[in-house]
Amino acid sequence: MSYELAAFVCSHIFDNSRPVLLVARENGDWMYLCGKPHGDDEEYHVVGREHLIERDPTLRDTFDLPDQTEAERESVGGQWVRIALSSE
Repeated sequence: MSYELAAFVCSHIFDNSRPVLLVARENGDWMYLCGKPHGDDEEYHVVGREHLIERDPTLRDTFDLPDQTEAERESVGGQWVRIALSSE
């Protein structure tokens, strides 16, 4: 399976200061986020998903995430809870 997909990440994931606790797939885009609030001036970065997998192999558990869905966990290695994104 190829991990070479582009993904959006928040600044905390980009600088590796927090773990990925929220994965979202919206309109075909992948987002790997820390799950914490960010300011209005938050700049998101684009990275190759393979780099995130190297840091945290448990992210593979979200590879089957359908579009318009998110998965959240409380800690690295924790169980992913999936919910459909609101269509509003």
